[in-house]
Amino acid sequence: MSRLVKFIIIIFLSFNLLFVTFLFYPTQRLFNQFKPTETVKIVDRHEALLYEVLNEKGRQTFLSLSDIPQSLQDAFIAVEDRRFYEHSGVDFQSILRAIWQNLSAGEVVSGGSTITQQLVRNMIGINKERTFFQKIKESLLALKVSRFTDKDTVFEMYLNSIYFGGLAYGVEAASQQYFDKSAAHLDLAESSFLAGLPQAPNRFNPYRHFEEAKERQETVLLAMLDSQMITKSSFDQSISEFLNIRSSSFNKRAPHFVDYILSNGGADWGANGGLIKTTLDLGLQEKIEDVVYSDLTFLEHYNITNVAVVVMDAKTGEILVMLGGKDYSDESIQGQVNVATSLRQPGSSIKPLVYATAFEKGWDASTIIADEPVHFETADGLPYSPKNFDLQYHGEVTVAEALAQSLNVPAVKTLEFVGLENFLVMAERFGISTFTQSPDYYGLALALGSGEVQLLELVNAYATFANHGKRPFIQSLASDSADEVEVVSPKTAGLISSILSNNSLRMPAFGEENPLHFSFPVAAKTGTTRNFRDNWTVGYTDDYVVGVWVGNAKGDVMEGVSGISGAGPIFHKIMNLLHEATDTKLTVSDVNLNFEFGISNNQFPMNGVISEFRIISPFSNDLFLFDSNKPAEFQKIQLTASKNSEWFVDGQFVGEGKEVLWPLEKGHHEVQATYDGEERVVGIEVR
Repeated sequence: MSRLVKFIIIIFLSFNLLFVTFLFYPTQRLFNQFKPTETVKIVDRHEALLYEVLNEKGRQTFLSLSDIPQSLQDAFIAVEDRRFYEHSGVDFQSILRAIWQNLSAGEVVSGGSTITQQLVRNMIGINKERTFFQKIKESLLALKVSRFTDKDTVFEMYLNSIYFGGLAYGVEAASQQYFDKSAAHLDLAESSFLAGLPQAPNRFNPYRHFEEAKERQETVLLAMLDSQMITKSSFDQSISEFLNIRSSSFNKRAPHFVDYILSNGGADWGANGGLIKTTLDLGLQEKIEDVVYSDLTFLEHYNITNVAVVVMDAKTGEILVMLGGKDYSDESIQGQVNVATSLRQPGSSIKPLVYATAFEKGWDASTIIADEPVHFETADGLPYSPKNFDLQYHGEVTVAEALAQSLNVPAVKTLEFVGLENFLVMAERFGISTFTQSPDYYGLALALGSGEVQLLELVNAYATFANHGKRPFIQSLASDSADEVEVVSPKTAGLISSILSNNSLRMPAFGEENPLHFSFPVAAKTGTTRNFRDNWTVGYTDDYVVGVWVGNAKGDVMEGVSGISGAGPIFHKIMNLLHEATDTKLTVSDVNLNFEFGISNNQFPMNGVISEFRIISPFSNDLFLFDSNKPAEFQKIQLTASKNSEWFVDGQFVGEGKEVLWPLEKGHHEVQATYDGEERVVGIEVR
């Protein structure tokens, strides 16, 4: 069959198709119904993108034409359809030229499609095969669309639906995909680069064929220069501009938090597209990540490979930071495990909840507990004999001393007093949902953190103390209501805050300069599990609650690191960072800690009988360690009495007052306090 006969047949069929298309094809209805299906975007509290949940098509976000920069509009006009605003949907000059080229080649080698034709092709899906009939149908429908739709609407729909590769449909999705920012903020170089991709998204894939994509960008810029849309200087500047293409490995920011949102139904909440606005502060998260990673490098010699951090708004319960692990992509440390929501033993960081329960039953900070050898019978008939971390006993101590110095024996006795069943009920009110076993399953060792908790829930429990006894519900979505439940009285919350923020009380166990000591009031507690698998520091001000866990997601044992030396330094840096950003504080002034122990009226079975005047610290037979590698002026202990006293060490006067600092000296020493003719003496040792 000759070429002339083929041409005549094509013309005949085209006229028939023209008649059918104009009369019967529902172009206007399909066009009006055509809307880009937007993907679900999870964003932080400032609407910074954390993750985009792909639909069955890919990424897509609608952007109005007025928000698309003129440079990007001009780039597409120049390279795709220079006479777009002049023709009626089909550029007959281009189409005739393309038809002749195709007939000469015997196949489709040139399209000559206008922007309107390309939109029709995407909208109706008629271009499954590139045939002459399809091209004619595309052209006819483009003419019909132009009869009832203005140019700007066509152009807006085109820019929001064209494919750029990388599962990105539309200029906004493409801009986020390749430049990590909205298309509204693209410059000329970036605009011309993006405008070149749709012609052949695979061939111009920036991740695999960057040089080809750059050559295509030059073609776009030359077309803009030829159309007098840009100057030669703008061309030169744009072609030489460095393009900061976002890594193709990017998937999620704050990935553990994103997983937390998705696991709680996030994809369903935004099933029809749009934003899921969360409470996370991405800027703060990234700053804290920098702090954490620098400290974790230092801790690697303790066989610590992982870290988790939660920062919560103390008043609202909003999650501001959730770092669920060191490296989400590192399978060797089980990086995708979110330790912030995993079950881990909290160690002594659970003790404030135990003592708060006792305060609710009538105790106060001056209640006396005997720290001495004790044996309890467990449900299986075996004896349970708790020991302190330093393997020493400290005699009669106050609740304030016991909690501040994290003594184990008094904590177990306190739990025995309040009762396991009562404590489990109270723990649930604090928001701990993971104590689901019977009291006999846990036993009194629960006071030392043998029951597993989530870091997120423990941080929320501490928010109860920061919020004066009312626990705010955990919030991860910005639209959540700020509900709260009263757990303990303001007095109980204030007592816990006062004790946990008192560095003087803490000093006998942790030293004067420790990671929990700040230049501003911070209440904090550490925790270390018995087998050194979990290491915690959790604390708060009026504004923020911070929880830090370090260890190994696989449960590997750390090498001799405690909460004060492992998680503590990271906690300290995070709190300082938060304090720099906000003048945060801790309100404890409304609670009067009664350390005049002789006037206590408590008559509980654990109370000892002591006189009004006593040495509070150190205790008799206390052992202190002197580090020869550290300056002596930084190695002091605090001598504390219940009255303003004169202090002597080995008969030498060292100071006057309730509290006096004394620099450590090696050897056995006799510490003496005198008040109103009375004296108290304890013996200590420094090695």
